[in-house]
Amino acid sequence: MTDSPDALARLIVADMQGARPFAPHATTPPRDLAQAYALQDHVLALMGAEAPGAIAGWKIAANSAALMARFGLDEPLSGRVLAAQRQDSPARLRATDYRQFAFEPEIAAVMGETLAPADAPFDRARVMAAIARFIPAMELLDMREADMASMHIPDAVAQNISNVGAVLGGPGVAPGALDPGTVRTRLIIDGETRHDVTGAAPQHPADAVTWLANHLAGRGLMLEAGQVVLCGTHSPIWYHEGPGEIAVEMSGLGGVSLRLG
Repeated sequence: MTDSPDALARLIVADMQGARPFAPHATTPPRDLAQAYALQDHVLALMGAEAPGAIAGWKIAANSAALMARFGLDEPLSGRVLAAQRQDSPARLRATDYRQFAFEPEIAAVMGETLAPADAPFDRARVMAAIARFIPAMELLDMREADMASMHIPDAVAQNISNVGAVLGGPGVAPGALDPGTVRTRLIIDGETRHDVTGAAPQHPADAVTWLANHLAGRGLMLEAGQVVLCGTHSPIWYHEGPGEIAVEMSGLGGVSLRLG
């Protein structure tokens, strides 16, 4: 395979946009996280992410203590959510647009203020003041037959950690009103409750956004007003084949739903 970063990024974009099976396009020696984020930046730039308003927000992955230990990480991971793939609930999607559709129920933070790199580092109080509200959301994923159990994590990061969008619900709550330990999350598929759990947030969403704001600042990137932050899944990855009605209810925050046709 080629050593050119541009050629490699173009291969990955073609894979992602064509919903081809996940190919790690690995390097020798294996790429590290810094190299993976640089490649992710290049990949998303080719997908138009540098245009004004092209980024709807950010995802945070592997931000539970258990997942960080499992993958040998010292901190969580991040990826982008493209504005073209942002949906408001109730969303309508086509199952045939995905090779291996999956989703995760999450709390999302809606940013009310911009947190610029020049103002970093940010503490929790500053970040809480910058959040407009917390809302229920679903992260959309196309796993493309990736074997997560054996994945070299930087290879996943380079490919935006499988994100293909987000569905945003509501009405949500003010930042100070959120107690994630009491939030009951119900996942309902075709009218049947498939997952029911309370207090499943991997960390307090305010702490997740604080980490992300400082992580992005360290890369010279900005967390902007109006963007959303997916703060970590409340369940294992859920795979779904074919058409279906999917809904998530979060006590105190509201709901979010999508129909796969």
